[in-house]
Amino acid sequence: MLKYVARLLFTMAVGACLSLSGCVLIHSSAISEAEGGGTAVGATFSGYGILHLSEPANLTPGANADLIRQCQSGHVTDVQTELSMRDWFFIVQYYTVTANAVCK
Repeated sequence: MLKYVARLLFTMAVGACLSLSGCVLIHSSAISEAEGGGTAVGATFSGYGILHLSEPANLTPGANADLIRQCQSGHVTDVQTELSMRDWFFIVQYYTVTANAVCK
C-alpha cells in the first residue's frame, strides 16, 4: 500500500512539474503616434522556445532593426507590433513578431 501511495505522489509531482509554465519575459515595442504620410514598411522576426521556460532572444529588437534597415532616413513612426506563438505539445514554442511602421 505504501509503495502505491509513493508511486501515486511521484506521478502527480512529475505531472505537475511538466504542466506548469515558467516565467518568460518578451520585450515589447511602444506604438508611436502617426505623424502624417510616408511609406509603409513591414518586418517579421521569429524563433523557437522550449517548455515555456525560454524565448528567442531579440524578437522585437530584430523586427525593429529590420524596419529601420528598410527606411533610408532611419526614422520610422506609427510602429505597431504583434506577437504570436504556436505551441507544439507544450514542449516547443514558435514565437513570431510582426511589425509595421511608416517610414518618414
